[in-house]
Amino acid sequence: MDALIGRKLVRVERLAWHYAGGVAKANVGPVHLVFEGDRGILLAGRADWSLEVVETCAVDRSWLDDYDYDWDGSRWLLRDASSEPPFASLMTRRLRALQPMHNEIDEVTGLELDFDGQALTLATWEGEITT
Repeated sequence: MDALIGRKLVRVERLAWHYAGGVAKANVGPVHLVFEGDRGILLAGRADWSLEVVETCAVDRSWLDDYDYDWDGSRWLLRDASSEPPFASLMTRRLRALQPMHNEIDEVTGLELDFDGQALTLATWEGEITT
């Protein structure tokens, strides 16, 4: 992830679980931060409520494979969240630092990111990234 330091944030993608016939919670679900140079990181909650962080690149969208299924008409849907809070104010800012957050048993449960002095905390809450 050190290779992302100094790069501008160019897009944020968000996955949300859409129940059949229902409305998804836009502020809950995995977050994919995309930086200049087409590098990124996917942050998602694990079953044990810790944080999974996966480095990504534009030519390889295989990280989406885990979210490509249907369960009784419900499914994960990907959207561009670049213009949504808390991400909109961070667009085109450079990532200056990132610091993992740990729980009481030293599992990583979040990341604190610094975008040119503006902080963004992405952490799990009940197993999901919630903003």
